Amino acid sequence: MEFKIKIPSIHMTQKSFLSLFISFCMVFALVSSIWVKPVHAKTVRIAVVSSIFGDVTVKKGGGSKTYEAYEDMSLNEGDTIYTGDSSGATLTLSEGDGEVTVGANAEMSVSDLSSSDSGKKSKLKIWAGSLWVKVKSLASSDDEFEVETPTAVMGVRGTEFYVGVDPLKGKTTMFVAAGKVSATTVTNDENNQQFKKVAYLYPTQQINLDSRDEVSDPNLKVEFVNINDIVDQASANVIEAMIKNKAEIDKENDEFLKKNKELLEQGKVNQTDGSFIIRSMDELDKVSRNFDNLIGNIAKQAVATKKIEQATMNNIIDEANKKIEKQERKLDLGNVKKLDKTAGTDPEKEKAKLEALKKEAAKKLLEKAATAKKREEVIKQLEKFIEQVAKTNSSNTEANSQAQADQAEQAEVVFKSNNPPEIVEQYEEAKNNSAPTTPSTPSTSGSNNSGSNNGGNNGSTDTTSPSVTLEKMADPDHPSNPSYFNLNVNMSNFTGNQSIYAVELHLMYYSGSADASGIYVTDSTPVANHPNGKIFDDSSSAESIKEYEEYDQTSNLYKKELIYAVTNFGTSSDNISVSGTKTLVSIPFRAINYDDNNDIPAQIEVGYIKVIKKDGTVSYANLQVAPLTMTIGHGSNYKFSE
Repeated sequence: MEFKIKIPSIHMTQKSFLSLFISFCMVFALVSSIWVKPVHAKTVRIAVVSSIFGDVTVKKGGGSKTYEAYEDMSLNEGDTIYTGDSSGATLTLSEGDGEVTVGANAEMSVSDLSSSDSGKKSKLKIWAGSLWVKVKSLASSDDEFEVETPTAVMGVRGTEFYVGVDPLKGKTTMFVAAGKVSATTVTNDENNQQFKKVAYLYPTQQINLDSRDEVSDPNLKVEFVNINDIVDQASANVIEAMIKNKAEIDKENDEFLKKNKELLEQGKVNQTDGSFIIRSMDELDKVSRNFDNLIGNIAKQAVATKKIEQATMNNIIDEANKKIEKQERKLDLGNVKKLDKTAGTDPEKEKAKLEALKKEAAKKLLEKAATAKKREEVIKQLEKFIEQVAKTNSSNTEANSQAQADQAEQAEVVFKSNNPPEIVEQYEEAKNNSAPTTPSTPSTSGSNNSGSNNGGNNGSTDTTSPSVTLEKMADPDHPSNPSYFNLNVNMSNFTGNQSIYAVELHLMYYSGSADASGIYVTDSTPVANHPNGKIFDDSSSAESIKEYEEYDQTSNLYKKELIYAVTNFGTSSDNISVSGTKTLVSIPFRAINYDDNNDIPAQIEVGYIKVIKKDGTVSYANLQVAPLTMTIGHGSNYKFSE
């Protein structure tokens, strides 16, 4: 388009100049409308409640009231959905961009659902409960799909993954079934500057994060998926969603395997931005078998733990198999292979990661001790202040007493001078008779006290030696499942010079083979199972508990080490004398046997224990402790005996 502007002679009237000015403005506005790129309009998208069961409510953004949810209900930015016990819902994002299955006892918010010419944004926040998220491949590089938890932000470009959040501790667990997910943590340094750290996860990998600053690098927390943990945490409807999506999961994983196979045939290795690696065709086969059996292991574990009844699971599997074309890919719980935890991993990197995690745990323990020490210093300063105030009050009291005494003495002089001698004599006699007498000191001699000291057992000789024992207790949270148990570490007769201020304990145990069978810690937090009473007071002590795992190719075992440390702090804290037996800590465990035909032996032993007094000296080290041995029975009941 061509614009022609005719400029009149410079000799013009005021009226003609005004007309020319208006003409210029109109033309410039027209040209500007072509040159300037229009502002992108933001379009608000919605999520629709596509299915629902049980107690499900919704709170609209900015509101304070909750309403009962219903099918086809629309959720907008700022809305929050809540699910009760044995309840759940499925949300479908507009334009079919994703599907989210919400488990029981969940709280999830829709923080952003919008689109513009620059791309789509889908952001969810989960504060409690479990989710299964299925996201179709994002069309634009500017598209965003995120799930935020109290400890991390999960970013995806098209995948299927699980997210679970413990409502009490804020601990996040995420595992990937297909595709790729980034887990980003944001922390602040001492100067309040923000730092972002990213870990990338691939199929059969999971991450557990207790807090945003739990480790300096979230890649240290990426590990092979723990089927037991996922099934324990996830609601039944979330597990059902995993199983029903097996066809889509297989399809996406086949693309991943195809890409890696092509690279291997070219003599290359796919250097992913995470810890997942396939270096040979043999390893590719192992990874492929894991992918094929991932959902089958989840389904089998759900039945074994009675999370889903067998009859219900059969119906779920039948529905899932209808979408699977190849017969050999269909789900069959009688033909599920165990997962190989070594597939897709670099042993050297895993070993280095283990060492780094141990260093991180030691650093955190030191930081906790430093915080306790700082708190102790503050308490000392406060006690000094209180002592100074008490001295000041005491001085004031003494001064007042002296003043009162002086006044009494002066009054006595006046009384004596104003009364006759006989009255003064009677006064002196009465004064002397009313004076308090000093009580006689009781005799400390006598044959009854011979050979002993007063004041308790301080002078007695205790011939009973200190000892540590391991005790298997029933888990009250899983009364119908005997595979769960609490391990109580009990300490007896640590008195006198063997009293306790801090303890460092190392427990050693193993998996029965290179599959999921063996002994596992079910939670990183000690439990309140102390029938004999607990040694340390929670309000005046600091404790740390971490589990580490290392694969031993020679024995084909996963060697595990749990390190528990606890110490008193504060000026009022002192060495603890343990007469009789008390519990140091109670740790939740689970014994699992995936072998349907054979029992497997299992054992928990104390690899090392050190008992320290307040002055820093070692009370006891390398105590001999009898191990806790058991046999984990085969079959779905997981019965075991000591």
